Amino acid sequence: MKESLYRYLIKCSVAELPPEKQLFYNFVQDVEYAYEEQADTPDQYFDLLVKRHPYVQAAEHFQLPVETARNLMIEIEQEIRNAADNRMQQVYWLDYTQQVSAIEHSNKQYFFIGI
Repeated sequence: MKESLYRYLIKCSVAELPPEKQLFYNFVQDVEYAYEEQADTPDQYFDLLVKRHPYVQAAEHFQLPVETARNLMIEIEQEIRNAADNRMQQVYWLDYTQQVSAIEHSNKQYFFIGI
């Protein structure tokens, strides 16, 4: 559950980036996802990364030096991770299993998640 919540917080953090950073981040992510779809094995995926690294493609697409593209992606990823980590520390859970079970009989657990 925590992993799903953290992925959600990452998506929220990406959505709050300035548009130009969102565009750059999503471009690199899309290239990586395309490689994942294309590759049948981890070795094939690694070969694709070595032959046409997403930073190189992003640099060409956004007309940046490769090192600038790499540094920008590292900066964006750090920004996203910091925002998600900060939110994760503010998350609280309330167990509503007893209250819901009194109304609806099931073996499920019910939680309210506040951020």
